Amino acid sequence: MTGTLMTTAIAIVGTLLGSGLTAFVTARVERRKNEALERQQIRQEAAQERAALRELRVEHRRWRRDRRQAAYQGLLDAAHEAQGTIWQLTRLTLEPYDQHRYDVRRGAAIDAVQAVRQAATTVELEGPAGVAQVGAEYAEAIDRHIHPPIQHLMELRKGPLTDEQEDRYRSSAAETAALVEGMRRRFVPLARAALDELVDGADQRSQVAA
Repeated sequence: MTGTLMTTAIAIVGTLLGSGLTAFVTARVERRKNEALERQQIRQEAAQERAALRELRVEHRRWRRDRRQAAYQGLLDAAHEAQGTIWQLTRLTLEPYDQHRYDVRRGAAIDAVQAVRQAATTVELEGPAGVAQVGAEYAEAIDRHIHPPIQHLMELRKGPLTDEQEDRYRSSAAETAALVEGMRRRFVPLARAALDELVDGADQRSQVAA
């Protein structure tokens, strides 16, 4: 009888120990599974955040390119407009002096040159530094280009000019015109390279994100 009770007790204890061990192992496995799932979720969230950040950077570069392109185009358009008004002012040097027409065209040319300076300031804000520097020099060249016809017309107002004065005017006008064209030729490729750099950077980041 005693042996039977002992055997039964041992069996019960074994069953309890086995159940407890099973529950312990099951709980441990479940905990590890949950921890693995949590780690996987953390990795996924981190990857999503990195992808979102890359996309944000790509969008920022595209936005920056659009702003730069508008600034560069604005400077080119303003310079073209200014050259047109200066040319109209220059035409007066071939005609009898007229104060009213001179005042009107001079005012238009000065306003156009000021617009070029404002456009160059926008380029300076958008950058990069190399393009901004050449943009400022481009505006300065336009500013210099207006002075020969103004000086010539001021002299013409006083009476007929000598051959020396005429030669001096033609020389200075040709010099400033060449300077303007030279600055335009410097500005355009630099501006194009700056825009291409932003496009290439955005494309590379898009490929990495994909």
